[in-house]
Amino acid sequence: MNVVVNKADSSDLRDLVVLTCEFLEDVASQAGMAGFVPDDQKIREKLPEFLDMPDYAVFVARSPKGHPFGFCTVFRMPVQIREEPYAILDRLYVRRDYRRRQIGRLLVEEAKRFTRSCKGKRLQATLPAFFVMEEALAFFRAERFYETGGRKHKIAV
Repeated sequence: MNVVVNKADSSDLRDLVVLTCEFLEDVASQAGMAGFVPDDQKIREKLPEFLDMPDYAVFVARSPKGHPFGFCTVFRMPVQIREEPYAILDRLYVRRDYRRRQIGRLLVEEAKRFTRSCKGKRLQATLPAFFVMEEALAFFRAERFYETGGRKHKIAV
């Protein structure tokens, strides 16, 4: 399957709003809150702010013809005393019909590149504390993220 991953810009806004709503619905469903409806208007209003932040990146995976498969968001964390620089993989979402086709891996690779470009040494993802996301957990394990403290998953870049 051919997949193109690019850093998002304002031309991706419409698709990103849809993907973000799908992501939130998916997480809510796994949390036992089926029927949750995200506020797409609020997402549409707030999302452009993130696209222009220098320490924040949104990557979109698409078919060569432009069909969106998924997205990820990543941002550089401010460095604390005696801590190495790192980035947070804030959101990672691949549409259900396109999972297990290496799209998530490609999005994580872009997040790693972003982390390295910010002089980061590791990429970290944190899963929810109050419910288990089995597919996400399996994905991070397969991608060789190591668990630290249960919810946090890290990988050196």
